[in-house]
Amino acid sequence: MYRWSRKQLSGSCSLTNRDHIKKNLSNTAILLFAQTAKADVLHKPLAHNRQIMKVLNDKVLKTVNGSGFDFYHFTEKEQRGVGFGTRFTNSIQDVFDKGYESVICLGNDTPLLTVQIVKNAATALNNGNAVKGKSFDGGLYLIGLHKNKFDPVAFRALSWQSSGLAIAFHDYIVSQNQELTVLEPLVDIDTEQDMADFLAGKDARSSIIKLLLIALSRKRNYLIIYTEKSRFISLKQPLNKGSPLAA
Repeated sequence: MYRWSRKQLSGSCSLTNRDHIKKNLSNTAILLFAQTAKADVLHKPLAHNRQIMKVLNDKVLKTVNGSGFDFYHFTEKEQRGVGFGTRFTNSIQDVFDKGYESVICLGNDTPLLTVQIVKNAATALNNGNAVKGKSFDGGLYLIGLHKNKFDPVAFRALSWQSSGLAIAFHDYIVSQNQELTVLEPLVDIDTEQDMADFLAGKDARSSIIKLLLIALSRKRNYLIIYTEKSRFISLKQPLNKGSPLAA
């Protein structure tokens, strides 16, 4: 069977000369559900630094591209509907409507995601299981679903963007009498504290840390200059040696 592949940033767009044809016997596609860095700036606590979001986006795109599976990147331009759950559900359905029997859903905030983890998810789907990759904050960094078991109404109603999502998804799969493969947990990055914890973590990879530190450098240099300037001004003021004695 011939399938269209490598549709970066294509979403539901029409085919272009940039697309390639290959003989791909896999019925699994990857859905990268992630906004552009420009859009993330407006919605994520961490995203005031657009360079950081670009590093994270580039990292997951490289991983997805290296997996060898057909993939679709749904940014804010391709997502349809109001609310996260509705937009996510519609995007999954759009991929299924392209003819795939299963889909691996990913975001852009898990820097330690690897090609091997994606392939492990695909293997589990091929064996008939649903898949979840749990984040340490109770969310999910990866979801693997089958078209013939997908219930859009129930899926849309899950507790999205909450610490109870992993449990809610587990219950959703169990309610359908599906077997569930659970992947290794990974750290995701949503806030500045998440970033600090990740950079200090023993499991962090040096390559992604280097890229994130470069992205942070401008902000960090500004803070250093501002701090030094404030200290200089403070030292120029006369020291307060206490209130004068009463006459």
